[in-house]
Amino acid sequence: MIASIAAMLSACASLGTPVGLEAGQTVAVVNSLSWDNPLTGKRDGVRTSWPLKDGKVAAEYFPLAQLKQCDADTKVCAWGVMRAWRNAPTFSYAQGGVNLSLALEMDVARRQQARQGEVQTSMTIPQDVAALAGKSQVRPALNLKYGKVEQVDLDYGVRYQVCVQRYDADGKVIDRCEIPYI
Repeated sequence: MIASIAAMLSACASLGTPVGLEAGQTVAVVNSLSWDNPLTGKRDGVRTSWPLKDGKVAAEYFPLAQLKQCDADTKVCAWGVMRAWRNAPTFSYAQGGVNLSLALEMDVARRQQARQGEVQTSMTIPQDVAALAGKSQVRPALNLKYGKVEQVDLDYGVRYQVCVQRYDADGKVIDRCEIPYI
């Protein structure tokens, strides 16, 4: 009887606290989409952080970006405009991390448009320039450990990195995600 009361009290104490977290701790998904800047050759991209709350991870639409791919033999280059987005339809807390199901999509074409709220952007590669074209979709199921970066390589040198990190009750980072700020 004492054992069953202790188990019930333990269950009540952890009610509302996800598996593997202590009371007051929260978790955020840190992710980055990066590519080689076609003008400078340096890595370019975007890094963001999204809290896990209400059983959801917010969908993310990355900014439009230009990509370039050159033929090594003839030095002829083709250009394209990338539109990419990420969704995480499901996640669950696990001991030491988070299991995350991703839907990552990338569309590369001569012309792209994007609308986010009141802002609409568009980019076009001129008609006299060779254009890249392609669509890809990956749906990895990742078992992310807190503070450990996972990487998904996409076409044209595009790289997606993701990590989960915990915060204590005061909002201080417990685990560092070593994804560079770009």
